[in-house]
Amino acid sequence: MLLSTCLGLFPVVLQAALNNQLIDLLPNVLREAVFGSKPYDVEVRGDMDAALREILFFVSETQSLQDRPPASPEMLDRRARLDIPRMQRALRSEGYYDGQVEARVDHTVTPPLVIFEVRTGPPYILHTVDFKILESSDDSKIPRMTAEAAGLAIGQRARAPEIERGASRVQRFLRENGYPFPVVSLGEVVVVHAGRTMTVRFTVVPGPKAVFGPVEVKGKQRVVPEYIMTRVPWSEGQLFQASLLNSLHNRLMQDGLFATVNITYPEQSLPDASREELVLPVTITVAERVPRTIKAGLAYDTDIGLGTVLDWEHRNLFGQAERLRTRLVLAEKEQALSSDLRLLHFLHEQQSLNIAAAIGREQTEAYDKEYVAAGAALFRQLGETWSAGIGVKYGYSETTQGGVTQDYGLFSVPGELAWDKRNDLLDPVRGWHALVRAEPFIDTLETGTRFFKVSGGLSAYVPFFTDNRLVLAGRGMVGSIMGESSRNLPPNERYYVGGGGSVRGYAYQSIGPEEDGVVIGGRSAVECSVELRLRMRKNFGLVGFLDGGQVFPGSQLQWEDDFFWGAGLGVRYFTDFAPIRLDVAIPLNKRDKDDSFQVYVSIGQAF
Repeated sequence: MLLSTCLGLFPVVLQAALNNQLIDLLPNVLREAVFGSKPYDVEVRGDMDAALREILFFVSETQSLQDRPPASPEMLDRRARLDIPRMQRALRSEGYYDGQVEARVDHTVTPPLVIFEVRTGPPYILHTVDFKILESSDDSKIPRMTAEAAGLAIGQRARAPEIERGASRVQRFLRENGYPFPVVSLGEVVVVHAGRTMTVRFTVVPGPKAVFGPVEVKGKQRVVPEYIMTRVPWSEGQLFQASLLNSLHNRLMQDGLFATVNITYPEQSLPDASREELVLPVTITVAERVPRTIKAGLAYDTDIGLGTVLDWEHRNLFGQAERLRTRLVLAEKEQALSSDLRLLHFLHEQQSLNIAAAIGREQTEAYDKEYVAAGAALFRQLGETWSAGIGVKYGYSETTQGGVTQDYGLFSVPGELAWDKRNDLLDPVRGWHALVRAEPFIDTLETGTRFFKVSGGLSAYVPFFTDNRLVLAGRGMVGSIMGESSRNLPPNERYYVGGGGSVRGYAYQSIGPEEDGVVIGGRSAVECSVELRLRMRKNFGLVGFLDGGQVFPGSQLQWEDDFFWGAGLGVRYFTDFAPIRLDVAIPLNKRDKDDSFQVYVSIGQAF
C-alpha cells in the first residue's frame, strides 16, 4: 500500500523553509566555514507551503548528497531526474495525489543550479475513519472511538504520516481507558480519485480490561520502601491507565536517587471474579545511584581573579530523597561556606522545603562585607512551566564602604514567581524564562530601616536552523528598591552593574552612583544583553555579544540617562554536560578607571 512505502520518509518534524534561505544570506567565507562549500545549489519552485517545501528538500538525494558531488554534469542531471519519483511519493504521502515534478539543471551559472518545478494539484481530503473491532465479547464496554482517538479530523488533508501514526494513537487511547494489551493496525485505505477523498479503517483487538493490582518494589538498598510507595499515583483496584506508569517513572527519575527505573506488569494476569476484569500486579525495579558526589570547578574573571568551587552533596540523607549540599568558594575576592538541605514533597507532591545557611567574606570595588545568614523557603511547582516560592531569611553583616563600617541585621521574606520554557538550563537553544522576585526587609538593629526590593527578568532563545547551530539569545532585567534613601540602605542590598553576569567589559559592580570616586550603588537598575551563538564543528562555538546597563539613585528608572555598553567575542567548547565559556569584552563607554578589556572563564552560557 502507498501509505506503508511513505512511512519511513517522515521520522522528524521539519522547521520552516527559511533555513535554506538564511544559510544563503551568510557571507561565503562564514557559510563555507560552518556548513562547507557547495558544488551546486538546489531550488524547489512552485506554489506550496513552507513545510511541504522542506519535506521535498528532505527526500531529495540531490540535496542530501551535496557533499558528494557527481563526477560530470551528465551525472548531476541523472541525480536530479532520479529525485522525481521520490518527490512524487512525498507529494502523495502529503495528500497531493495529482502532483507533478519536473527537474532541470542550469549549467551556465556557478555553481550549477538544480531546479525542481513542482505542481501539487488540489489536496485529497479525509472523508471517513472507521474501526473494526475483533475478538471482543461485549463491544458495548469498549470506549467509543472516533477520528479524534486516532489524532485525525474529518475534512483534513489526507497525510500519510498522520494516518500511519493513527494506529499507535488508538492503541494509546485504549491503554488510557483500561485495556493494557490492545493490538491496532491500519486495515484498509481507499482513495477515491473522482472525489479526491480518502476512507481509512483501523482493525482493533482490544484485549481484556484490567485494573491495577498489588505493587512490588525490587532493587532498593538505601531508599526507604515507603518512600517509593508514596510516589505511586494510583490505588489498588483502580482502572488501568498507562500514563500513570509513565508519571511514576518520571517522578522517581526526577528525584535523583536512581540510575534506572523499570516498571513492568505480566501479560498473563488473574481475572477479578468480583469485577470480571484482570488484576494487573506491577513490579518496580530500581537501581540506586551512589548517594554522595564531590564536584570541583574553576573560574576566572579579570576583575575578580581566579576562584575555585568545591561541592559535596548527599542525595539521600535519611532515605527519602533529602538532599544536603555543602559548597566552599575560595577566590581572591570572595571566600564563603554554605550549606542547604532540601526536603522533597514537603506536605505536597509538588512542594519542597529548602533550609540554608552561609558564612563568608566578600571584597568588591563597591564595599567589603563579612556575613552570616540563615533561612528557609518553600517552593511549589504550579504546573509544567510555572513555579513559585516564599521564605524567611535573616542575615547579620559587617559592611564597610568609603571607610565607614556599619552592622546590619536584616530580616526578610523573599518571594518569587517563575515561568520556564527553556529546553536546557546550562545551554538553552530555544524557549523563554521569566522570573519576578519581591522581598520586604527590616533591619533588626535599626528598626526604623525598612525597604522593599523587587526585580524582574526575561530571557529568550531563538534558533535559526533545524540543527540549532545558530541561536539568537537575549535577556533583560529591571529592579527597584522602595522605602529608604540610598544612604540608609545596606550597601550589599543596593543595585550595581558590571561583571561577567551583568555588563561584560566593566569590572564587577563598578557601575553605579558614586561619592568621592567610590561606587555606592543605587535604588534601581536595568540590564540587557544580546548574543549570537554559532556552533562550529568539532564541539567548538563562537559568540558575539553586546551588553548594556545603568544604575539610578532613585527608585524610578531614568531611561533618559546614558547606558554603559560593553561588547565582545567568546569561544565555547561543548562538553556532554555544559559548554565551557571564554569571553573577552571591551567597554564601549570607557572611563579612566576601566581596563581596556575583561576576560571571563566559566562553565555554562552567560545566560
